[in-house]
Amino acid sequence: MRLTELEPEFVKLGKGNRIWRRVKSIDRAQGVMFLCPKCFAANGGPRGTHRVVCWSKSRGVPDDVLPGPGRWRLVGTGFHNLTLDGEPGKSRSVLLTGPGCGWHGYITNGEATDA
Repeated sequence: MRLTELEPEFVKLGKGNRIWRRVKSIDRAQGVMFLCPKCFAANGGPRGTHRVVCWSKSRGVPDDVLPGPGRWRLVGTGFHNLTLDGEPGKSRSVLLTGPGCGWHGYITNGEATDA
């Protein structure tokens, strides 16, 4: 599934590292937010589908900012070719833990795939 189908948005931390702001370009972004691919498929679209947020430590997001603990490097020029690459010593896959759907997958060259 293409990331562009999942209503992606680039995000940045605001005051106190608790408020997120949407930004228009990857150059200003500290993370990316998109609809969960697993739930999007199960729900047949966006209705009832939760969002996934992936932060980048290399872009200044501290480890204590939620969600965590995962952190990724944002590689690409936009949503059409975005790859979430692992920060040093970290996996590049996205794994949703805790209560919920448990999606485990990758964002590679603008494509969301299951692990």
